[in-house]
Amino acid sequence: MNFPKQVDPFFLMSAVITLVMVASSDPWWTITGKSQNLLAIQVSPFYLLTSVTGLSSTVPVAQMLGPMTRILLVLGFLSMGMISIIPSAWWHDLAVCFSLSVLAEVYLSFALLYHAAETSLLGAYGVIPPSSGTARLSTTIVGLDLNLHFQPLVIAGFSVVFYLGFVTFGLIGASLVASHVRAKKERRQRGVAAVFTSD
Repeated sequence: MNFPKQVDPFFLMSAVITLVMVASSDPWWTITGKSQNLLAIQVSPFYLLTSVTGLSSTVPVAQMLGPMTRILLVLGFLSMGMISIIPSAWWHDLAVCFSLSVLAEVYLSFALLYHAAETSLLGAYGVIPPSSGTARLSTTIVGLDLNLHFQPLVIAGFSVVFYLGFVTFGLIGASLVASHVRAKKERRQRGVAAVFTSD
């Protein structure tokens, strides 16, 4: 794929992925029971939804943190889009730092809400759920059907959207490395030209 010289393809792809992350309402991590009537928890940087007997449906911090994170991610998308179109602008380095900071904040928001979900289960039932895979919880849980479930099986896992942010980090890193190599090559060519033209 040929891009115009003034377009940074790495930041362009980063902006597209960030837009997908902004538009997606899918949870980044879920845990559900093997039985449909056991429990269901969905965690995203933008919300925390729990369907567990004895627990509230969300935590207060999610109502403030979620919208703020989404707004920051929209600004990060705009920043990456502007960098991709005008890579030689004077504010390039500031925009790169801002974009990286936004991505870091998104994962911090997710980590806080993920920890809140773990803490809620630990407080209610004395167990920490698995981060991924199928596992048996060593406790008795009151299911959504109000029946007791002894050592129930649960399925947990991260979605594709969770990994997209890491791809974005990689693309930004690749862009920085490519621009450094390009600048080094240009300096070397200028130095060689100066040697040949000097008297």
